[in-house]
Amino acid sequence: MSNRHERRRAAKVMRVEQRTMSVEEFASLPSGCAWAGCTATTAEPHKHSWSNMLIYRGRPALDFLEIDPRQMARDCVLCPEHARYLDENLLVEIGGRLRNVAGNA
Repeated sequence: MSNRHERRRAAKVMRVEQRTMSVEEFASLPSGCAWAGCTATTAEPHKHSWSNMLIYRGRPALDFLEIDPRQMARDCVLCPEHARYLDENLLVEIGGRLRNVAGNA
């Protein structure tokens, strides 16, 4: 029978490696859809019709840099399928659709 230390060592499932990466390396990581249960990923969401979503508290801002990072609740992307579902089923109609938006808000 193994002793307590051997059992504890065997119980460790994985080791986490921590390292510093450059902004370019971070930006090149694949993006995953933020929809619960969706496993879709892409390396270039801006080229594959994915929608960016930033949810923040506070006053509306026309310039992204004016938003206080401490007020940002969520910064994520949605795959085209879930962006379409959100647009068609959950958002109030204000003219224009997420999947057809040109430029930035």
